[in-house]
Amino acid sequence: MSLLIKNAFLDGKTVDIFIKNGKFEEIFPHLDISQTDEILDAKGMGIFPAFYNTHCHSGMSALKGLGDGKGLFDWLNEEIFPREAKLTPEDIYNASRLSILEMIKTGTVFFADMYFSPEETIKAVEEMGVRAFISFVQFDLFDKEETKRRKKQALEFILKENPCPDRILKGVSCHAVYTVSEDLFKWTADFAKEKGFYVHIHANETQKEVKDCLEKYGKRPIEMLYKWGILTPKTLLAHCVHLNDTEMDIMAETGAFSATCPCSNMKLGSGFYPYLKMKEKNILQTIGTDGVSSNNNLNMLEEMKFTSLMAKGRAYDASVATASEVFKMATENGAKSFGFKAGKIKEGYLADFMLVDLNHYSMKPGYDLVSNLVYSASSEAIQTVACQGKILMKDRVVDSEDEILAKAEYLFNKLKDI
Repeated sequence: MSLLIKNAFLDGKTVDIFIKNGKFEEIFPHLDISQTDEILDAKGMGIFPAFYNTHCHSGMSALKGLGDGKGLFDWLNEEIFPREAKLTPEDIYNASRLSILEMIKTGTVFFADMYFSPEETIKAVEEMGVRAFISFVQFDLFDKEETKRRKKQALEFILKENPCPDRILKGVSCHAVYTVSEDLFKWTADFAKEKGFYVHIHANETQKEVKDCLEKYGKRPIEMLYKWGILTPKTLLAHCVHLNDTEMDIMAETGAFSATCPCSNMKLGSGFYPYLKMKEKNILQTIGTDGVSSNNNLNMLEEMKFTSLMAKGRAYDASVATASEVFKMATENGAKSFGFKAGKIKEGYLADFMLVDLNHYSMKPGYDLVSNLVYSASSEAIQTVACQGKILMKDRVVDSEDEILAKAEYLFNKLKDI
């Protein structure tokens, strides 16, 4: 498949862009290409790399708005876990589609997911054309029989054929040190190294998590993960709010990368991510939304803004976390962390992009378009989104949107009174 984009605004000039086999093949002010499957006129539009959301629970979109005002552990135990127990695989499929719809509408083409029934999320990803890292969740609650069962299921999940290997990465997630046993962490570490897949872990999200870990093991969470051998350049650590220097040094040494989720961390009262110290340690930093039930949306525009503002406020320094740095975290860094050559509008890179209406009120005036995207842009300015050169949204229309919303309404009615 090939696509010719005409008259797009890129880095201060108007260019034509030719996309072939899912990659940017040629970018030039005027291209005369007769053989192309589709031509798209982008006059008045700026072209930017699409977002990579590196921490998400897509199946939780059915739980949006439940338990507002509660801290993490009360929220989980009182509002989330009882309802999750009632979700069927079909429910998770429909909830995942709703999440993917929201991500496409807000400019995201990749998400790193941690949720139950991962085969259902894979099905939704394959159908809707985005990219994803989908993980099987390790969650044994220190029960030895459950540990055995989880090992068997993880092995089956990884060995099962991937229906879309060019867009979907499969892996395993260990939920957190407070829900996963040492045995299961160590087994997952060895399994991941043997098969070469990524691992996704909640780490140092709350003060309680750190305190409980110290009481149980005599060490902090990142120190225990290091001891168990699970930290590598293919380890994603989500949240990373309450880190000390030793833990950041461990991350730098092992190459483990972080996903900050500022909106969720503030909403749940968890704390503030140490952006500046992480930068000083040369740790690869990315941005995620967390689940829609604790955020309460999947809008990476908002996450960028709050990532920047929280870093500035914590440092008492307006020069910290510039718009360009934060935009890179949400695009190029996210792609790099999972091994995709994407996140730039550049020849040879994967054609994951969005077209933004530069005449939208939120993009005016246009002194610095990246600054506008980070601090002021409305998602309504995002008109077209493509993954690997395939258009997923055009003129803000996504295929099957009405059907996805109807299935979601059914699911809400099922869960609201539990």
